[in-house]
Amino acid sequence: MEESNFNNQYEVKGDDGNIYGPQSDATIRRWYFEKRLNAQSLIRRVGGTDWRPVSTYEEFKIPASETNITVHPQVKPPRVIFWYRIYCSFMGVFWGLLVFLFLFLRSLSDLEQNMSSSDFTEFQITSVIMIFVGIPFALLYFCCAFMTHRGWHWILGFVSIGLGMSGCCLPVCIPLLIFWIKPETKSWLNRNE
Repeated sequence: MEESNFNNQYEVKGDDGNIYGPQSDATIRRWYFEKRLNAQSLIRRVGGTDWRPVSTYEEFKIPASETNITVHPQVKPPRVIFWYRIYCSFMGVFWGLLVFLFLFLRSLSDLEQNMSSSDFTEFQITSVIMIFVGIPFALLYFCCAFMTHRGWHWILGFVSIGLGMSGCCLPVCIPLLIFWIKPETKSWLNRNE
């Protein structure tokens, strides 16, 4: 029974000459998709003596034709990241100003005298809703403007662009979203499929 566990365990020979493992077959697959291994990376089953490229193991289903492809992470961010940060900064300022506007209007003492009772009640309800919605949105967009190379930042960006599509920013959000889902953006943000 213990021997069957070793059939799914592998050792990896790193480029530095060190041996890493034992690792499960799931870990080997994950490392391949994370670009930590390529089709020519040498591995062997635990207890084995021969080092073979990952692509020669049928259980991984890695085509040998990918052996000449090397993927280098982009040092310079894609252009969409620049425009996304501008978009998030604008949206953060927009929601922040909206909160300050409603806080200012609520502080005016003579506002109630210039409105009917039902209009003033409606204004009070609207201002409370806008303040409680605006503060988290402003914080969300300001945080999104300073994102880094994390896989979950791609999802956060996708959500923040989607939220902008519900308002007047639709003409800006559509091209932003088109470039956001491109492979180079996902690659820069370490978002693996």
